[in-house]
Amino acid sequence: MHLYCHGLGDCMLIELARPGGEPYRILLDCGIHTSALDGTGKIRRVVEDLATLARPEGDPNRSPRLDAVVGTHEHWDHISGFHQAEDLFRKFDVGEIWFAWTENPADPQGRLLDKYKDEAADALTGAAFMLGAAGDGGARADLDALLGFVFGVKGERSRDAREKLRSLSSNVRHFEPGERVTLPGDLGRDYRIYVMAPPRDSKLLGLTDSLDDTYRFGASGSTLAASLRNGLALNESRLSVHGDPLAPFDGSAGVPLSQVLANKVETGPGSRISREDVEFLSRHYAGPAPLLEEPGKDSPTEHQEWRRIDKEWLGLASELALQLDSRTNNTSLVLAVEIVATGKVLLFAADAQVGNWKSWKDVQFAKDGNAPAVTGAELMKRTVFYKVGHHGSRNATLAEGGLELMTDPDLIAFIPTDEVMAKKVRWSDIPATGLLTRLEAKTHGRIIQSDRDWLQKEGVEPLLASGGSLRSLEVKPGLRITVEIG
Repeated sequence: MHLYCHGLGDCMLIELARPGGEPYRILLDCGIHTSALDGTGKIRRVVEDLATLARPEGDPNRSPRLDAVVGTHEHWDHISGFHQAEDLFRKFDVGEIWFAWTENPADPQGRLLDKYKDEAADALTGAAFMLGAAGDGGARADLDALLGFVFGVKGERSRDAREKLRSLSSNVRHFEPGERVTLPGDLGRDYRIYVMAPPRDSKLLGLTDSLDDTYRFGASGSTLAASLRNGLALNESRLSVHGDPLAPFDGSAGVPLSQVLANKVETGPGSRISREDVEFLSRHYAGPAPLLEEPGKDSPTEHQEWRRIDKEWLGLASELALQLDSRTNNTSLVLAVEIVATGKVLLFAADAQVGNWKSWKDVQFAKDGNAPAVTGAELMKRTVFYKVGHHGSRNATLAEGGLELMTDPDLIAFIPTDEVMAKKVRWSDIPATGLLTRLEAKTHGRIIQSDRDWLQKEGVEPLLASGGSLRSLEVKPGLRITVEIG
């Protein structure tokens, strides 16, 4: 496996050995988060390196060959490369594209998920603009950091990147949990690939966090998206409050504060507001304010706008952004690769969160030819390589029923992350301290964290030695680590 260490993003090239021939090459994602410095440049260097590795027998006159390219889920940090380096990927000979059922345009449940993601992204874009206009830089920065999983620096959508990936081959496959991936020729005798997730259960897709189920140190998504969209439409006069079923009050209740402060309301007999009410609202919600009388202090406050809640409805944006991020993560295509000769398993969790994880132990793989029946829980017990979910965030590695089921003493963990960048955008739990502590214990210190000095700088001694299931490793500083698992 060639594990790229290019920042906050996933890209892995898996080579399954074929005696007497070229290996079967599977590219698992290719992306980087919007916040990464020179993200496009980094991704293009990754793809150029991929081309070198995937060129048959190193022949510069032949096209690089990828037998399968996997898009685990629709997030920029996993699939941006198919947009940022589209011209480079067009030079590859690509056999198949693998997606989860969630990305199938012919699947009714998949189409509903796409519709939700589109509507939420549109609403969040408008909310981000309004937060910036309102001068709420902190909330805008938090929202932009989350939207970095959905949009590129220039506003490109992850949806565009997904479709560019889809177009790289005419052979596109969409997988269900419980399926085995059919491999060509005799390859299936040596390797088995199991589809662990995403689940079909909509409740599990919506279960994005659980403090009791992870390593720690509300409203539905569609309702949140609709509330925010309607709020934006009301603000732009594209919708009347009478036409908003989610409005907290009927249009006939109250009077608009803007009209009160502009002195454009009737205050005579039979009106809904009196002259005294107008004066009170003008004095206490617009300013100037009366003097603040405190012992030893007399200081006037020019305006009382701080009392108003005009923009408070935009607070929905943060909750919706977190929900969109988490629910998209829960649609991750999770694959387990078994080396038949040894029974050892490599587990690629993408960015799966709690609901996705909870489905694994119960997924059933029926007997098929020489392949015996097996469960997801049994595969986890034999896992010797775990690609840590979502860059090491707390809620993307389940404890009981997850990591605690990985009991093989040869377990190795790989975390593609960028701790410094994560802290700059205020993600304090990437990677999460509690999770790192448990991984250290479970792997006996055999953790490959992509931003560590021994992977990023020339001349630094590797912190990981071969042994157990890890047969060899080779570091190309600042780009990738190549490991052989057997």
